[in-house]
Amino acid sequence: MRWGVLLLALVTAGCATPAFSAEQVRLTLDGQPVLDAPALQARAEAELSYTLSFGYVARTGGAAVSCWFARTGKLFDVDSRLWCGPVQVPGTAATTDWVPVPLKEVERTGSGVRLEVQPPQVPAPGARSTPVGKLVRTDGREAAADQGVGEAGPDFLAVLPDEGQQVEAASAFVRDDQLEVRVTGYAKPVSWSTDAGELRAEHGVELRVLRLAVTRHGEVDSAFRQTPWRGWLPQPPELSLDVPGRRHRLPADRLPEQGSVLVVYTVPAAGGGGAEALVLNTVGAKSLEQRVEVPSGQVAGAVAGVLRRAPGPESTSVSTPATVGTATGSVEVVRARLGRQRPVAFSDQYELATAGPGTALLELRLQGHGLPTVVGAWETARLLVAELPDGSRARFVGARHGGDTMPVAVVFEVPEDVRSVRFSVMAGTVTLPQLGTVSVGGGEPGVVALDF
Repeated sequence: MRWGVLLLALVTAGCATPAFSAEQVRLTLDGQPVLDAPALQARAEAELSYTLSFGYVARTGGAAVSCWFARTGKLFDVDSRLWCGPVQVPGTAATTDWVPVPLKEVERTGSGVRLEVQPPQVPAPGARSTPVGKLVRTDGREAAADQGVGEAGPDFLAVLPDEGQQVEAASAFVRDDQLEVRVTGYAKPVSWSTDAGELRAEHGVELRVLRLAVTRHGEVDSAFRQTPWRGWLPQPPELSLDVPGRRHRLPADRLPEQGSVLVVYTVPAAGGGGAEALVLNTVGAKSLEQRVEVPSGQVAGAVAGVLRRAPGPESTSVSTPATVGTATGSVEVVRARLGRQRPVAFSDQYELATAGPGTALLELRLQGHGLPTVVGAWETARLLVAELPDGSRARFVGARHGGDTMPVAVVFEVPEDVRSVRFSVMAGTVTLPQLGTVSVGGGEPGVVALDF
């Protein structure tokens, strides 16, 4: 009888033991047991430690980053990837991200399937990667993929919608011909409210917030969408944020075409290691890097002088008389734009012209009034003149022709500090389709103000 009671006690105790081993959880892949599953988790976690140390992702939360299997169905059938986190991919929102780690099948026997850990598939900056379904560990623990907002660790950087939160005023800007970014606010909060919860920094780092006003000229300026191109295509510029010990690229698709965003990030609490700075890289054959400290706006290193000026207003209206054959009308400057690079026509293709040291490219967008509507802008472009304040003529760089008598735009090389030009049409003879050889003339120059 005593033996029966003892046996019953042992059986009862065995049934009450939590399912905390891989054998009891019975993780399976396509119905076959996963062999040595705890070792797979450990190996993936070791691989991810390198990802964290290089700043490709940031910790979110006080606990160590761990790797989990994702359940794909009933019981414990799992995905052929491990999911490591919770982390935050720099450039995404403030909520939880996960890094997938593929598992390669190396052997399948009657005992089960043996897998091998592959390199982590780290999402690109600004891209999210989230498992579907419940996460499970080999010790039986389960978790949801969405864990809200945790604590921001080193290398944390989130790009969030600007909802008008209060920050201190700041003034800094950096631009090239495709992207213009202005720092209009800066903060050093203890915590920051997001849609997913209150964000705090973990021990050893502090939160910072930048408000950025963004204009992506390359998206809204039709000149950069001309085709076909000769030589280098205009490449999108790359905007980054430098913090002590790390450079974070701000993903272009997280920035508005025109509007403002908030960048929430962490810096070491101890300070030192250099100032925070926005870095703009113009990419291509005539590459350029500009670095501006935030929130002070101090420019670091040499930079093209024209890029420290505004590009110019969206519209203007300055006219000069013009005659083509017997027709009398005018050519109106509808927009003046200063920059370092502008697209111009080269035969039947386009190329990107670049200003030399100490100079700028002035583009004048044009519209003809009262003139014949015939194709022939490549003939009339050479008769358009921009006169500098000292009386000399600005060097003609090129034009974009369009389908009218006058070009859509003409580009001149001017001094980088120029404040005005006198625009006019000089007399000459051109040969135009349908009209043949005709005379072209002008009149009193129009003064184009460039005091921006």
